[in-house]
Amino acid sequence: MDLFNFYLYGFVSLFITIDPIGLIPIVHSLIYPYPEEQRFKIIKKAIISSTIVLLLFAIFGNYIFGYFGITIDAFRVAGGLLLFKISWDMLHAEIPKTKHKPDEKLDVRDIDSVVYVPLAVPLISGPGAITTTMILVSKAHTLLEKMVVVFSILSAMFVSAIILSLSDFIIRRVNIYGINAFVRIMGLLLAAISVQIIFTGIFGFFKLFK
Repeated sequence: MDLFNFYLYGFVSLFITIDPIGLIPIVHSLIYPYPEEQRFKIIKKAIISSTIVLLLFAIFGNYIFGYFGITIDAFRVAGGLLLFKISWDMLHAEIPKTKHKPDEKLDVRDIDSVVYVPLAVPLISGPGAITTTMILVSKAHTLLEKMVVVFSILSAMFVSAIILSLSDFIIRRVNIYGINAFVRIMGLLLAAISVQIIFTGIFGFFKLFK
């Protein structure tokens, strides 16, 4: 695919797996005890931290794979299954268990207690977003394509930052049923993407035996 379509594919894939709209209720519940000016600071720090995490995997992910002897096709299959699990949760308007545990507590005395865990990891840059980043990198064969992946990450994070910053406004204007409907639509798209990723990985395994 050309660079623009590759960018769109990367942006949409990352936006769906990050799922900022689906995260609105849980993010709102985590940050509402803080003063309004601190809420924006929390989201800003969480987005920056999440972006760094995804960029590190985009840059050094292949070296990590090489160290552990993991092939990209094996990662495609495993990652595709994980993404399908996340999409299944989204289709049922549930918060994926890879993103949140109900016993996670909020310490209102320190904003860093929610910035890095659980907001940055695993809510925003969770296993699904990391998996998507690695798969996008595997599709980038030139320096220009790798730069497109980086731009896709930055764009998805920028849009996510805007949406999460407006979480208070959105919660007041849109009821939970509207949010759940959008999450289900995104879940269906993610399911289709995950199935394609799994088939690509399986096909890669068969090519090894030819």
